[in-house]
Amino acid sequence: MMVLSAVARTVRGRLHGPDGECGSVSIDTRRMARGALFFAVAGSHGDGHDHVPKALCAGAAGAVVSRVQACSLPQISVDDTTLALGQLGSDWRTRFSIPVAAITGSNGKTTVTALAGSILNRRGNCLVPEKSFNNHWGLPLTLLGLDETCRFAVLEMGTSGHGEIRYLSSLAEPTIVLINNISMAHAEGLGDLEQICLAKSEIFEGLRAGGTAVLNADDPYFEPLCGYLAETGKDAQIVTFGTSPGAHMRCTDILPGEASCTFTLSFAGQTRRITLPLAGTHNALNATAAAAVAHAAGAGPDDIRIGLESARGVPGRLQYREGTNRATVIDDSYNANPRSVMAAIDVLAAHPGRKVLVLGEMAELGPGGLAAHREVGAYARERAIDLMRCFSDRSSELSGGYRSGYGKEARIIGDLTELVADLHTQMDSGTTVLVKGSRSSRMERVVEGIIAGTGQPPVREGNGC
Repeated sequence: MMVLSAVARTVRGRLHGPDGECGSVSIDTRRMARGALFFAVAGSHGDGHDHVPKALCAGAAGAVVSRVQACSLPQISVDDTTLALGQLGSDWRTRFSIPVAAITGSNGKTTVTALAGSILNRRGNCLVPEKSFNNHWGLPLTLLGLDETCRFAVLEMGTSGHGEIRYLSSLAEPTIVLINNISMAHAEGLGDLEQICLAKSEIFEGLRAGGTAVLNADDPYFEPLCGYLAETGKDAQIVTFGTSPGAHMRCTDILPGEASCTFTLSFAGQTRRITLPLAGTHNALNATAAAAVAHAAGAGPDDIRIGLESARGVPGRLQYREGTNRATVIDDSYNANPRSVMAAIDVLAAHPGRKVLVLGEMAELGPGGLAAHREVGAYARERAIDLMRCFSDRSSELSGGYRSGYGKEARIIGDLTELVADLHTQMDSGTTVLVKGSRSSRMERVVEGIIAGTGQPPVREGNGC
């Protein structure tokens, strides 16, 4: 429990109304527990100040605002509610002396976070984020979920611009950091690969002195990352992972299956053969990264094996579902960049029968976006994908890149109902359909349409107050 007057002092705010206690923190009145403290943050989908009366109706204990609202709810006024949320999360984190791992990278962050959490939960309660809570709101909300039962925490950090990971790392003060890989993602906001590498290296700045940095020995940017770490003067231990012979946590003999992969994990004189319930060679490497993080936090060989083999997949990331006419649907709709799409195409290509690829556009790739879409289309053709559908405005240059790479047989469809109806006619028990795209494409709507089996996109019910 937190006392409102104490929260006001921590965030350098002023309490308006009676003092009281709050049991949790929220930025969403639709999912807020009674007795929570509501932060009225302003985002792309609206201003939280408009929802302060809803917070009162939902039983909030108080609200943090930058403009005091005319209602009876106790309110703490601050200059910036987002910064105040960060201050409160940072202050709360300092109360816990436990291993805290922070994970970033261009691909696989959420999967590695979930896998590391699955391993560490073998040894004690491990806090992991809800969904991809990896930004200036999600990370402090995760930190505020720490309680006396937590023995570990694994956090995810994302970025679309320079300085963001530096800020998040300063809030979390991790004892372990991981940079999973460097590839073209968010290039529009970050620049070229060198600038992406520099942005990811910001995670080192919050690392506590004497902590551990886990780095990908196979990545072309391994040496530059080591250099950036040295510049911080953190005196950190470097632990490596990958397929390279010299990696501390080494992955070899990978055998991909249709919905799983098996590999050998070697470290600290130990060897374990592991069957991971996730598809794709890339997920064997994600599991190796997670094992390195968990080992740095104190997990043993059998914790790692059992934790990986009992892990559950992350929604929207290579999740297998039954679709229309008993077709297999691979839901990889959560997000996309060139490297992750090609990895998903490899998974699809390994399936028997007819293979259908449904892609939304890859966002935030900057000037190289068209070439990247063309390269992905050509890769799908190379991997013998039978049918390609692109969900986009027919005039879009980027989806045109998919088509020019794959061939004129690829269709660009801009209407969701039309696309779902088209896919409905293509699906049978011998067909596998992979759906993937950036968040802006909202490809989960396509998945839901072809899972429903009606040939129509699902009807969404509105959210009540």
